[in-house]
Amino acid sequence: MFTRRILSVLLLFTALIVHAQQARWVGTWACAPQTVDKAFMPYNNQMTNRSVRQVVKVSIGGSIIRLQLSNELSSEPVEITSVYIAKAGEGHEIQKNSAKYLLFRNKRSVTIPAGKAVFSDALKFNLQPLERLSITINYLKAPKEPTVHMGSRTTSYIMRGVTNAYADFSTAFKEDHWFNISAIDVFDSFASSIAILGNSITDGKGSTTNGQDRWPDFMSAVLNGENVSSAPKTPKTGVLNLGIGNNRILSVGLGQPGKERFDRDILGQRGLRAVIIFEAINDIGTSTNPEETARQLIEAYHVMITKAHQRGLKVYMGTITPFSGCRYYFTEAREAARKTVNEWIRTTREIDGFIDFDALMCDPVAPEQLRKEWHIGDWLHPNPAGYKEMGEYAAKKM
Repeated sequence: MFTRRILSVLLLFTALIVHAQQARWVGTWACAPQTVDKAFMPYNNQMTNRSVRQVVKVSIGGSIIRLQLSNELSSEPVEITSVYIAKAGEGHEIQKNSAKYLLFRNKRSVTIPAGKAVFSDALKFNLQPLERLSITINYLKAPKEPTVHMGSRTTSYIMRGVTNAYADFSTAFKEDHWFNISAIDVFDSFASSIAILGNSITDGKGSTTNGQDRWPDFMSAVLNGENVSSAPKTPKTGVLNLGIGNNRILSVGLGQPGKERFDRDILGQRGLRAVIIFEAINDIGTSTNPEETARQLIEAYHVMITKAHQRGLKVYMGTITPFSGCRYYFTEAREAARKTVNEWIRTTREIDGFIDFDALMCDPVAPEQLRKEWHIGDWLHPNPAGYKEMGEYAAKKM
């Protein structure tokens, strides 16, 4: 009996060593950095000597985490006094006893040069799957044109001066953007992640502010629900939303074109097993030569697919949803281009699978339009009910 116990302990110890050796950084949350749209920024774009509390919802949990901060699209350095994280409460509130300061090379302060991004040191933190996390940055000096994510669909809280976990944010200025935060990773040997390239439909226009009801949120909820995340043999899946409103594959809308940001925003994520490419509606909907745009889109897809496969990643593509009724976008030539792109997505052998959002979301009676009950009234962007359908449907394809 004693020998068996010793053997059991040795086997457990060996398993723990193997687990530690196999562990790697895996993305649990991310957003796409973009240049600032000055018309929508607070304080005349001046964040110097201010504290910004931001809230995100992760996909997978972990006991060791790190934060990535991005200053990649700014022309000036950003100087940060400190950053602390905590489990989020309601609105600006946090669970104070959970708050911990992040370190950067063993220091609380960090300066991020223009055009660069940094990771914090690894931090022990009890991060749960699908949990809301608060990140508070104390800025010493910030660029007038910071690196941001404009469409956070989540409220950030801004105070003058330096704050800590016990500061009162009840009078804070409110702004629905993310500032400098770009990713959260967990250290895990079982998990992997999926990165999504998209535009405003993925970014969540039409979703509920602070409601966490974009389609990738619903997808994450299905993949990382309690029954899934509690089973060690079931792979946990980080769902990384790299959508940008009015983003395009080929040309400049908001944010760098998809074909240019693909390497950083998608392939640069950690622990990837797959990518989803769901972008083209803004290219097609603004094109003056839709037939040529469709051809160029397929060329660009081919390049991105090849890059992903060279890294051993699976590639899934979403068919482009209908937009008839959206007068700014819709013409017969543009609709023909959409159908050309969708037919290629459905039939190409280059990809590992497709998510037929077009078939899911179209009105059966008028297939060139979205279902009336699933859009916000502009015939372009789904509402939360539509996003729920999309996210749950996409999860089944993964």
